[in-house]
Amino acid sequence: MKNIKNSFLVKFVVTLFLIGILVGILFFFSYKPDLSGTLSDFKNLLETTRQNTFFPNIVFISGIFILSVSLIGFPAILFYLFYEAASVGFAIGLFLFNYELKGLLFYLLFFIASKLIYTVIMIYFSIISLRFVVKMIEALTTKNKEEFYRVIVYHFYRFVIVLIIIILNSGMIYLFANKIIGLFINLIG
Repeated sequence: MKNIKNSFLVKFVVTLFLIGILVGILFFFSYKPDLSGTLSDFKNLLETTRQNTFFPNIVFISGIFILSVSLIGFPAILFYLFYEAASVGFAIGLFLFNYELKGLLFYLLFFIASKLIYTVIMIYFSIISLRFVVKMIEALTTKNKEEFYRVIVYHFYRFVIVLIIIILNSGMIYLFANKIIGLFINLIG
């Protein structure tokens, strides 16, 4: 029974993320804003600055943790996951529409260099946070205080590990992501 719940939850979260990407792409193509000037500014910005993702990534991961502990976080975690996926889909549509295949390649490189690890960790932590909510509800309904405290401590340890990974990833993005993307921009012209 436990594996069925966990398997369903993983499939549900991944499906929700993929649907979010599709919704983002469809939203872009139904809206089609003219952002071509903004894209050239984006390229210049990537060449002259560094991406600082420390604060937003830490806030979002911490928010997922706090929401999962509060038990009201189940829908909020799902909404945030869908929102992140829709923003990825919107960006894919934007680059694909304005620059065709080169734009798609550029965004894929940008995504790999600056968002891939965060996205995988966010999906993973969302799954374990949703599992935590289910386990916490089970522990509360059975009134097993030892299980309740064990579940909270175990979830906190996972949060600390995820937070360390996010901090290291943000450091790598700050130091290297724009350099890699800049090299690719020069290659594709």
